[in-house]
Amino acid sequence: MQPRDYLLLAKRWAWLLGVGILIGLIGGAIYSLVQKPVYQATTKVMVLGAPQSSLSDILNQNTELLSQTFTELLVTRPVLEATSERLGYYISSSQVRVQQVRGAQLIQIIAEDSDPQKAAEIANTLVTVFLEQNAKIQSGRFSASEESLQAQIQQVEAQIADLQKQLAQTSEQSSEKRLQDVTNIISGIQTEINQLQADIVRLESDHETVLGVNALGQPARVTPTLTVDQQIELTQKRSRLDELKSLLNIYQQIYVSLSFSPANQSGQNSTNNQLQAALVLYQQIYANLLSNYEAIRLARLQSTPEVVQVEGAQVPSHPVRPQTTTNILLGGILGLLLAGGIVFLLEYLDDSIRNGEAVTKNLDLPVLGYISEMNGKLPKEAYPPHVVAQPRSPVTEAFRSIRTNLEFVEIDRPLKTLLIGSPSPDEGKTTVAVNLAIVMAQAGSRVLLMDTDLRQPQVHERLRLPNRLGLSDVLREHSNLDESLHHLTTEGIDVLTSGTLPPNPAEVLSSERMANLLSEVAMRYDKVILDGPPFLISDAIVLASRVDGVLLVLRARSTSQSVALEVLEQLDRVKARVVGAVLNRVQDSISNHYYHNLKSYAYISKETDELTLLED
Repeated sequence: MQPRDYLLLAKRWAWLLGVGILIGLIGGAIYSLVQKPVYQATTKVMVLGAPQSSLSDILNQNTELLSQTFTELLVTRPVLEATSERLGYYISSSQVRVQQVRGAQLIQIIAEDSDPQKAAEIANTLVTVFLEQNAKIQSGRFSASEESLQAQIQQVEAQIADLQKQLAQTSEQSSEKRLQDVTNIISGIQTEINQLQADIVRLESDHETVLGVNALGQPARVTPTLTVDQQIELTQKRSRLDELKSLLNIYQQIYVSLSFSPANQSGQNSTNNQLQAALVLYQQIYANLLSNYEAIRLARLQSTPEVVQVEGAQVPSHPVRPQTTTNILLGGILGLLLAGGIVFLLEYLDDSIRNGEAVTKNLDLPVLGYISEMNGKLPKEAYPPHVVAQPRSPVTEAFRSIRTNLEFVEIDRPLKTLLIGSPSPDEGKTTVAVNLAIVMAQAGSRVLLMDTDLRQPQVHERLRLPNRLGLSDVLREHSNLDESLHHLTTEGIDVLTSGTLPPNPAEVLSSERMANLLSEVAMRYDKVILDGPPFLISDAIVLASRVDGVLLVLRARSTSQSVALEVLEQLDRVKARVVGAVLNRVQDSISNHYYHNLKSYAYISKETDELTLLED
């Protein structure tokens, strides 16, 4: 299809497209009216990496990854459930939308609700709940180390208190008891050291690298495979191992001090010296444990990424949905698209002949003329015929064009007898036959118009002639040709009506008398125009085989291409000569453009430029 075809298609179906747009607009308005208003509140949080320290360098390099992680965590079920519990009403995941701000370390939280106050509450409370849960998660990473150090501090405090008590009451039994306690502590520290060493070996074995080679065969860049959490865990375990080794060394000194005192040292002084030395060592251990505990707390604070709410959510004043104007426009567009789809479906399923190009391409017939259908209608009973009543109208010019085209067809073979027929009724064959016969007579030819439709004749009705005698009476020898002819001086033609309708029209038209009659009138007249029955009836096929040519009348956008092809096959089987086709009741063909140019040239007067509808 060419662009002009789309424009013509839109013009022809403008009413349907308009209905589709109207329905779409109304649907969009109704949809907006039935929707509950939805308000939207927005807040923003900023994600900061952990403070600078040897342990947090890894985290600082993954701030973008942290932002993505927090974006997902903000809409997890525990956060939403905690927010719902705190607010006192249910919050669904569809009410909250979280997205990263492009090019910044900001996360935008958008909450929606039918109540503007609730929308702001949801956004702000969600951030508060998330910050609390994030703090718990981060503190849990160091809780095991802190609890272990606290237990050791309490244990050393108990040992120091016991030593101070024993300094006042020294005995052999208390010395053995302290030695046993130190042994137990050394055993516990050694067990923990062994476990840490095993964990470190396991993590380091996981810390494999992917080695490749470049195009020159040289080793490629080393890529670590440990995750951020695994690297943090490995660093913590190594630090803890160093602390325990230092403690083990001190406890071993205590154990030596308690076990191997000088041989000559005895009595109260020796015991007091041992207790005093042990107390000093325990105090050193206590100070070391306190220092390690504070170091762990500092490491937790330095390795915890910070999330800060930089903009609180405000109560919205206007709903974000429904957007009435947008919905109405979208509804109109959707209605237009739907109507357009229906139009293209109808056009695709339409098997009718639409224009002269379809006749030429699909039926392989030349189009000898276009009879246009315009605004007004000419009733079947109108008299005189159109070419007589309006000799300068576009339709009359179309018939003159058909007459001229038929003269060019006669160059190879004369057309003394011409059958005017159509594939089915109500396609305009009678109107074409009557008006074509008149314009041929106006050109100076002797013309006979015969009504050979012995089933539903109409020529006598169009020309307001009696039908007492006619073709059937001549063929049955109830009258002769001259008695049955009607001489129309106004139109300049002779007319032979159908006469009395016989019960067997096919046999009458296929008789030898009909062949003789056609030979007789062909000698007496320059042109014999036969208005025949539709070609789907066998009568027309019989006539087509006995005339010099057949002119096929097709009604635009009504005649089926498949039916027309079937008719052409039947005509081909009887060796009928189809000289061309006339496209009747054309609305959008090039003929309209031609007639418009005629009017603009002032060739057609306003008085005769009446609009015509040709009907059979």
